[in-house]
Amino acid sequence: MSSWRTIGVFTIVLAAAHCAHADPTYTLAEQAGVDDCFHITLDMTLSGEMRIKKDTKTDSIKLEAKAQHDFNERVLLTTGSMPSKVARVYSLAHADITRGSDRDEHTLRKDRKLFVAQRQRDQHTTYSPTGPLLRDELDLTNDHLDTLALTGLLPKSEVKIGETWKVSNEVVQALCGFEGLINQKLEGKLEDVNDNTAKVSVKGTVTGIDVGATVKMTVDATCQVDLQAHRLVRIEWKTDDEREQGPVSPASTMTTTTTVKRESIKQPDGLSNVALVGVPEGLDVPASLTQLSHQDPDGRFELNYNRDWQIVAQTKDHLVLRLMDQGDFVCQATITPWKSAGKGQHMSPTRFRDVIESTPGWDVEKEVEAGEVQGAIKEGWAYHISALGHLDGAPVLQNCYLLATPDGDQTVVLFTLHPKQADKLGGRDLSLVGGLDFPRK
Repeated sequence: MSSWRTIGVFTIVLAAAHCAHADPTYTLAEQAGVDDCFHITLDMTLSGEMRIKKDTKTDSIKLEAKAQHDFNERVLLTTGSMPSKVARVYSLAHADITRGSDRDEHTLRKDRKLFVAQRQRDQHTTYSPTGPLLRDELDLTNDHLDTLALTGLLPKSEVKIGETWKVSNEVVQALCGFEGLINQKLEGKLEDVNDNTAKVSVKGTVTGIDVGATVKMTVDATCQVDLQAHRLVRIEWKTDDEREQGPVSPASTMTTTTTVKRESIKQPDGLSNVALVGVPEGLDVPASLTQLSHQDPDGRFELNYNRDWQIVAQTKDHLVLRLMDQGDFVCQATITPWKSAGKGQHMSPTRFRDVIESTPGWDVEKEVEAGEVQGAIKEGWAYHISALGHLDGAPVLQNCYLLATPDGDQTVVLFTLHPKQADKLGGRDLSLVGGLDFPRK
């Protein structure tokens, strides 16, 4: 009997010794709470090249960009452990973009500082409750690293130093900014712990779809977690992208590094309940708040349009947009200011038909419908011709609109699409036309 007791005591001693030398585990997860507030800064640098095909030749254009963002953020809604809706007040949002010899500078207008960012399933939406954004303003605030998804890089369960975990598809898609995810092999790892700060690495490859183009991305990121506060306080997110040519963007190769710093703060005045009184409740956003605005440089028209339309070219005589629907190219629209017909006058339908049919490369086979369109624009007259045919040998459906103001100013809007895309276009051609506003003389 005593021998069994001795064996039992020996076993307990061994177990205690084993526990004493077991590797410690750490809780890295951050739990988002409604009304949590943060001060966030983002610094981004980008270098690479765009490749533009011209006939059989490909031209390479050097691409460089720098961006800085500084904003306070308040969590309005959460889903699980992550925020699903936040309000932001930007004190700084600035980007310098150089394409070859061309340089663009983007910033926000003074009355566009308050923003809301939210994610519902895999759809990310950014808007300003103070009114429609310019496309540059949307790109500046929507395309930076998604702060709603940052804490999703951390594991939900305790981990040991050296232990790894797979990052979820939802978080990967959000942080890579993809409309659709093809595959991903992103893995997190607890590298080290020192003075209540955990160092985490996130590495791997991702392939997805962005505005209709396939993008292959290699990610090499590092995170710092304050173990005492249970907060992700810093992340350096570095990516190497290989982008194929898409319907609205050229092929490109880019290296991007974004550094994010997060600091927990008290609720600032700019994010108080009074300041956010214009923010809709829940995740349903009125269409008027997601529309974009475009001003013609010569003041001939203003366009309020759905953000599914992408502006791809602008000249003195034309504004060209392309409609993207869940990564698919649907239609191209060309807005062309026409010569004035004189006060109270407009081009006749017969003359308009002759103008359309004389378009180079356009061979009309069948006119589907034609006639006046009542209420198409706020003030004035509108005529519509829809026809099937071939454009440079390719089957095409063209919806053509002639718009005339009471002052006699005329504008032609031409929608060109494959006949099979007619159902996808639906009434979105008429909606784009209805978004045009012309100044009165």
